[in-house]
Amino acid sequence: MQQQELFTPSNEPLISLEDVFKAYYECRKNKRRTINALKFEMNLEENLVLLWRELNDGTYKIGRSIAFVVKKPVLREVFAADFRDRIVHHLIIQRLGGLLDAAISRNSYSCRKGMGTLYGVKTVYRHLKECSKGFKSDCFVLRLDIRAFFMHIRHDILYKMLA
Repeated sequence: MQQQELFTPSNEPLISLEDVFKAYYECRKNKRRTINALKFEMNLEENLVLLWRELNDGTYKIGRSIAFVVKKPVLREVFAADFRDRIVHHLIIQRLGGLLDAAISRNSYSCRKGMGTLYGVKTVYRHLKECSKGFKSDCFVLRLDIRAFFMHIRHDILYKMLA
């Protein structure tokens, strides 16, 4: 992307420094004691201003993720983004969250405001009660996980949808 595309007609940056700070505060809520977060916070203001500049001038590069395997509840490979990149994730959600939320199934609960685990459990309970006619009849439940689903998302299609 060219630099002039990243600024509005009045030459204001598309991403405000205030938005970067807001994203940082959201990001740190559950990651405050991680090594990456502590390292980032050692020069907090300098790091946030640098990130803001890179995002607005088009020089931002995604950092290295940490890969590890967890065994519970199921064996899976996890890629954890660097803290700095997590701030960018929060910026993206600030901008695109409403758009994405409107396009996602109402029965998807991960990382959605007001739709956490408890909401999901209550929804399943309501569906089971309805399906089983008040828990008096049998009904069937399908639970599945598509292996490596996110690694196989067609990015070209996703980018066109977001545009």
